[in-house]
Amino acid sequence: MGKSDSQSVQQAAIMSLFSPFIDEIVDRVSERVLSVTAKKEPKFYTRKETADLLHVTLPTLARLTKDGLIVSKRVGSRILYEADAIDEAVKKQVIFKYRRA
Repeated sequence: MGKSDSQSVQQAAIMSLFSPFIDEIVDRVSERVLSVTAKKEPKFYTRKETADLLHVTLPTLARLTKDGLIVSKRVGSRILYEADAIDEAVKKQVIFKYRRA
């Protein structure tokens, strides 16, 4: 057995020892990369759910939608609000209080 044969045996032993750790690291990195790059499906809320999230009444939500402060989407006879649109309205820090006409 030459020097190169003993080195390859040592390398194989080291690889078999560290292989489970390397596999675990590769799996964790892959999961993180995939979770960040995966396209997320948009989340939609009903009128009632949106009003509850914003702590407003349904008439106030209707006014906000009419005024263009929150964007809604009509799907058949339903009106839905995308989670991003709700987040955007909250970020603008619009006051959603009831106003007397």
